[in-house]
Amino acid sequence: MLNNLFKQKFPFSANYFSNLLEFVFENKRTFPQSIIFEGADTISQYLFSLELARILNCTGDKSQNCDCINCRWIRSFSHPAVNNVSQIHFKGDDDETKTVISSKQAREIEKSLLLSCDYHRFFIFFSSSDYCYDENELNDFRTLNYQTNINYSIQPLNFDTFHPTTPNALLKSIEEPPNKVTFIFLTKSKENILSTIVSRSQVFKLSGDPQKLDYSDIKNLFGNYFNLDYKTGLNLSDEIQKYIKENQMPLCAFLDKFLEYLKDILKQNLQNENIYQKITNDINLINLALKQSRAKLSDKIVLDTLFLSIVRGY
Repeated sequence: MLNNLFKQKFPFSANYFSNLLEFVFENKRTFPQSIIFEGADTISQYLFSLELARILNCTGDKSQNCDCINCRWIRSFSHPAVNNVSQIHFKGDDDETKTVISSKQAREIEKSLLLSCDYHRFFIFFSSSDYCYDENELNDFRTLNYQTNINYSIQPLNFDTFHPTTPNALLKSIEEPPNKVTFIFLTKSKENILSTIVSRSQVFKLSGDPQKLDYSDIKNLFGNYFNLDYKTGLNLSDEIQKYIKENQMPLCAFLDKFLEYLKDILKQNLQNENIYQKITNDINLINLALKQSRAKLSDKIVLDTLFLSIVRGY
């Protein structure tokens, strides 16, 4: 379903979402309600987001060349349920802000979600201003059969993109959306997104496999990952503390490798409901541990709390 362009650029994520979409159409999975795409190529992130929206809303054969009305709308940037949200998009008549995504926009999103909708709605957040593309910059749009009359830039989000009150105003919509609603945030790094949004989102690095973290050096530590009890969880915490001290590895670097390890297990077990639910939950716990580590909590407190939470399941 996903174009080969993405399979070449983002092999891991393209494979993951291709499999996930199959399960969504078989009613075996629900599509994520909030996603963060991080990486250097924000335009490709944007096109990837649009293609996910196109496939989920397609009434045809889901193919790359489908010409149903929904596919045509999305390729012409005019679908009523696929929304750009930036400094110049999704602005109400009374919103005069031009340099930030405002809290008024967050309230407009909340109001729009009160209306029933047969489509799978997307809200794609990025930084933008008026822009004139040269022909080479539009090659990927042409490859995907998108119109090339685009006149706005697609830049990564950062803290300055949002008015200080906007992220918190978005939280209710992100936490409790109706069915078939997805928020997508495009950024270079999740560190540029408010942590409360990160903790409620699934984070994907849209980069090729050569840039993936190598976790082979820590893989043996997780031999009992699926059989942890309170005692073995705390023992594992002690082993990891010893390992990162001996190898002079920052805890954040270790947790990033742990995340990569779990994402690979997740990719290999998409059909196993129990494993899928456990790893998805544990990924959220690791993201919380990363936040605690950056808040300068001790490695022992962060790791003990993490593995006790993994054992408990929350």
